[in-house]
Parts: sequence; structure tokens; C-alpha cells
Amino acid sequence: MKLRAGLMLGTAFVIGLGAGVLMMSSRPAMSQADPNSDVYQQLGLFSDIFGRVKADYVVPEKSEKLVYDAINGMLTGLDPHSGYMNKKQYADMQVETTGEFGGLGLEVSEFNGFIKVITPIDDTPAAKAGIKPGDLIVDIDKKTTDGLDLNKAVDEMRGKVGSQITLTIKRAHVDTPITVTLTREIIQVQAVKSKLYGDIGYIRLASFSEQADQDIRKAVAKLQDEAHGNIKGYVLDLRNNPGGLLDQGIAVADDFLNSGEIVSTHGRHSQDDEVWYAHPGDITNGAPIVVMVNAGSASAAEIVTAALQQNRRAVVLGTRSFGKGSVQTIFQIPGGGAMRLTTALYYTPSGKSIQDYGVQPDVKVAETRTPQDNFPDVHEADLAHAFQNPSGLKAPILPPPLTLPAAAKSIPDKPPANWPKFDPTKPSTDFQLQQALKLTADLIASPATPGAADTQAGK
Repeated sequence: MKLRAGLMLGTAFVIGLGAGVLMMSSRPAMSQADPNSDVYQQLGLFSDIFGRVKADYVVPEKSEKLVYDAINGMLTGLDPHSGYMNKKQYADMQVETTGEFGGLGLEVSEFNGFIKVITPIDDTPAAKAGIKPGDLIVDIDKKTTDGLDLNKAVDEMRGKVGSQITLTIKRAHVDTPITVTLTREIIQVQAVKSKLYGDIGYIRLASFSEQADQDIRKAVAKLQDEAHGNIKGYVLDLRNNPGGLLDQGIAVADDFLNSGEIVSTHGRHSQDDEVWYAHPGDITNGAPIVVMVNAGSASAAEIVTAALQQNRRAVVLGTRSFGKGSVQTIFQIPGGGAMRLTTALYYTPSGKSIQDYGVQPDVKVAETRTPQDNFPDVHEADLAHAFQNPSGLKAPILPPPLTLPAAAKSIPDKPPANWPKFDPTKPSTDFQLQQALKLTADLIASPATPGAADTQAGK
């Protein structure tokens, strides 16, 4: 039986948003213990320790808490994306995939005993407070996060809408801790924003929620109306996009492709392997596309980027993406909870996994030239228990050779010394965006030509 049914891609936890490439499985979690193995001896060891804790721990602990901690410890010890959700956490996750939830708008993961920010979500309390990818949350309301379980940290950061929370943050290249006070909100993620820059349509996709494909199509139609049908190129901004639903990632990639493989998944059981291909019908009618990515671009964002890059449909600009290449399946547990278990890895059209390494841009452009303002290179490989790349790669995946217009090669890899400080309300200060618009204009004037590399799967 196929495990497909509502896959979701992401990284760790969003404060208010679950994560992982999630498949909602109709199969219950089952025990398949081999009576001839030592599994029963090990379960007996667990029973002995459980009994000793119940009998002799300095203060009484509820059995439910001990079992929960044991289960979650087993799953989180596997990889960064497996874990256990109690009834409330599972209900929260189901609500959050709709694109509306309560919280701060932060995607986080565990890192060396602390809570690390993967990315803030656009227009949320976290983004407005200036929290950046790579920030370490070291205190929550003056209580240390050192050794705090990720699930518990997420629960502490959630709370009543309108209530305040104070986070203490350690940022790379900044010597003193940063303290920010945020007010919890109902987060309504506007997945897609668009803007017309002359004859270039800019589309910002913040997450792959249930409406991503529909909203992308609406954005393209809106831009075409605004330009009276005179759109000549597009910029697709996937920076700090943590992922979301896999079916939406596939649909968005399909929107810009007429043919070719989009993504495949391969797991322990070959009968569960899947492959998805594009269908005829490019909603941009073949107009040049530049995709923007950075270290906060993960999972579904990487699937779309790799599919467009490797099918020679788009040029990628920015910095190396996060490198999240695993698939999680949700198994419902009796009592209303659920288990999130890594069951497969996804592969790009090249037949290679991006696990650990991410997508490498065709044109490398950093957000800033100032080291203390740089978003640290936070990648999947930095997370505890991360999978190694199954393709045996020793370096990041390089894009196939691409001949760019001569003018495009003059794009600098970082802002000049006099570039104004980035202000999210002023696109003119966004160096990467300005270079993406320039590159798109160059492609319109002199389209890129394919290289000689064979990008078929497995080649």
C-alpha cells in the first residue's frame, strides 16, 4: 500500500507549524519484534529501569510522562525530524498546515543542546523582531534552554494569543546576547506576494501551505493583468521558505514546467517508491525565471529549485540551500497522538539526493558583505543525528554547466561597501533581489543556453 496521502516537507518545528516531509499514513504503528532476537531482553531492560525510576526517583513522576519521554527520546535519537506528538501537538500540526496558526512564526530545531532558528516566517512576530536564521535561543522567559527537549521548548513558546514572551538569543559574530520580547499572534501566513518591476514579475513564496499552487497561479494572472500581458520574465523568491506540503511543491514546480521529472522518493520498501513528472502547461509561457534561495530554503523549496534548475527551466541565484532531503510519515497512535518517522529520502531529477548539501546556486550572491550581519550557514548537516548523503557525495551538488549572458557574469557575489543597510520595507536595499532583477533582465535580452551535461535521472 502506498504511503502517499498528504506529504509535507519542512525541517524541524515551526512555533505553530509542524515539519518534515510528512506523509499521513493510514497504516497504524506496529511492532514487528523477532522473538528469536534480543529485543525482548532489551524491552526487559527498559522495564527494569522504568520500575526503578518509579520506585526510587527523588520525586514521584507520572507513568505517562516517563513513557512519553522514553518514546520521544528513542525517535529524536534517530534523526532531526523523527519524533512523537501527543494529542495536542498532533492536533496543532493538523491545523497549522492550513496556513493559519497561533505562535511566533519561527521554525526551529535542536542543535548541541540548544534551540536553533532555521528561519522566521514572513510578517510574523519573529520576523518583525529581527530574529535571523542561525540564531540560538538560549533562554525562554529567563529559563535556559540548555538540554531542553525540542517538543517542550516549542510548547513553552506557544501560548495564549496576545501574551508576551521574552527570548534571549546568541547570534554568530555578536558578542553580547540579544533579548527580544514578542507578542504571540494568530499567524496567518500569506504564502504568496507579488510585485511588478517593469516587465519582470516578482513572486515571493513564503511556504508550501495548502493554497500555494493556487496562489502562485493567481499571482501570475494578477501580474499579467497589471502588465497588460507584457511580462517578459519572473523572479521566484524562495529565500527562508522552510517547506510545507509535498504535493504543493510538486504542483508549483509543475506550474513552470512542460515536461521532465520533478522529484522521486526512495525508502526502505521499494513498493513505496514514487516518482513525479511534469505535465504540459507552463503558466509563464516559457518566460525566463530566476529562483532565489539561501540557507533558509528547505525541503519543498529545494525540490522546486532543483526541478527547475536541473530541467534547465530556471537560473538559481543566492547562496546554498539548507539540504533537507528526508521524508517523514505520520503514523497515528492510539490515544490521539502520532509518530513522525523518517521513511524515505527524496531525489532530484539528477538522481542524486540533496541531503546534507542542498542546492548550489548558478550565480552566488550573498545577502550582505558585513560578517556580523551575515546569516550563518545553517544546514541540515549541522543538526544532531542528521543523515549522511546516501549518494556518497563528498561536496555540494554543483548545477550542470550553464552558459549565462556575458552581462550576468558581472554580477558581484556580495554588496559593495556603500550598499544601504537592508530594510525589508524597501526592496531597493535588498541586494540579492536587485541582482536577481538584473539577471532576469539579462536573460530576457540574451537567454541562457543549455550546457552539455546530461541531467537525466541516474546519469
